[in-house]
Amino acid sequence: MEALERQAQVLEAVRRVALPLVRLLIDEGIGYQSFIAQMKPVFIEQALAQVLERGEKDTDSALSLRTGIHRKDINAWRAQPVLSTKTVKRSIPAEVYARWLSDPAYRLPDDTIVNLPRAGALPSFEVLSKSVNQDVHPLSVLNELIRLGLAKLVLDDLGNERVALQSSGFVPQRDWSELLELFVDNLSAHFETATHNLRQEHPRQLEQAAYAGGLTEASAQALSKLSRELWADMLKSFLAEATRLYTQDEGRGTRLVRLGTYFHDGLSPPDKAEP
Repeated sequence: MEALERQAQVLEAVRRVALPLVRLLIDEGIGYQSFIAQMKPVFIEQALAQVLERGEKDTDSALSLRTGIHRKDINAWRAQPVLSTKTVKRSIPAEVYARWLSDPAYRLPDDTIVNLPRAGALPSFEVLSKSVNQDVHPLSVLNELIRLGLAKLVLDDLGNERVALQSSGFVPQRDWSELLELFVDNLSAHFETATHNLRQEHPRQLEQAAYAGGLTEASAQALSKLSRELWADMLKSFLAEATRLYTQDEGRGTRLVRLGTYFHDGLSPPDKAEP
């Protein structure tokens, strides 16, 4: 395939992938010029990363050739670089939630997740929270999980207050900033996996999807329910094994692994009318 034809196909593919992202920008009142201003340093940053990876000489001309950005703009960026990457904040509530979901100590013999007393010996929410982080008070963690809709306070048969898990995934319902961070983490990881495979780099990573068309709305809702049940089972197994391996590695490794899934319900294109 000719290089120009390949470039044209990649551009068209990126345009199609960007459609929902552009709609998000428009919904939030963000215009083309603001978007382009944010993309310029990203192009420079990624071109620089490629130059350094290949051991080539880092010059304004080299970056300009790769990005199509004028050398004066690249020089200005060097004087005051604006990196698109950021440090990922460690979410203690997310870690407490994952430990609660995966640790056998917090499950009944029939595999049901137990409702925990707020304080006391194992199993209790206080012990669970402190097993993840000793610096943040368990009450603060509990309040945050309740605020995010992931836990709630309930009364047992004796009228004692307990903490109950309320969701099958760490997906905050009300915190816009937290949702946006999940949006970034999940989509960027998915894009990295997909581009890794598209470049035919090895080893190939898991990036698969199944579809079924020609369905009624009721059937689509049934599959939506099934997908959540399957994800809950997969999440439990994944977190249990991840916890075991983290303990085995003593937390000294440098790799960050992310397993994701999604469910999409939309109009069926003519060429995808059958499973």
